[in-house]
Amino acid sequence: MQNTCKGDSYALSREEEMSSYLSNNTGLMIKKPSMITPVPKQKSKKPAAVRSRCRVPHVPLSIVAQRPKELYYSLLVPSAEKIDPYITIVSDARKDVLRITMVCMAVYESYLFALGLPSNFPKEQIIVFGHDRAKYIPCRSCEYGEKLIYHYELTVPADTAVEQYQQRICNDLNDHFQLDVKVEQLSIVKDSRSIKTKNGESVELIWDEQPTMIMRARRMV
Repeated sequence: MQNTCKGDSYALSREEEMSSYLSNNTGLMIKKPSMITPVPKQKSKKPAAVRSRCRVPHVPLSIVAQRPKELYYSLLVPSAEKIDPYITIVSDARKDVLRITMVCMAVYESYLFALGLPSNFPKEQIIVFGHDRAKYIPCRSCEYGEKLIYHYELTVPADTAVEQYQQRICNDLNDHFQLDVKVEQLSIVKDSRSIKTKNGESVELIWDEQPTMIMRARRMV
């Protein structure tokens, strides 16, 4: 995720876009309705000083058209535009509102931001249980992949801490897509080496811990 100005507007570059995790089923779609949730006003013990002093990218009409009248809310809508993905964090001092807008994001990209992970987090370090991987890590160059891209927007009090609004985003995504997502440190084999023992040669495995995003589908009751 690249800083595009001196404020807090960010954009994902095309070099960080989707990988070759293609599914043979080209008819996959997530047919979820738009999500609009009023957000109750909460005060933060640790204010986050977030201000945008530069011109932010144009917000898609599909977001603007569904913004509710409430001052604080969250919404998620399917993307209807073909534009580069970006994230903006803008503070409106007059209304005491902090607006976080994520445009044209795949599901996993939204979770990266919500979990505080870098936008170039390796896709091979993302494990999906219970669903087709391509639903959450789609290929943007595929026709069906365009149906798996979303806009998300959240407004909260201007003094809300980063950790608070990130958790709110994560909760919204979990509820909408019926997922449980978290980051775990998994032990992996990093390397190996030959060693000599009394009985001859043997192989010693060298282990390391690797941060991994685990995406699990919730069980239907």
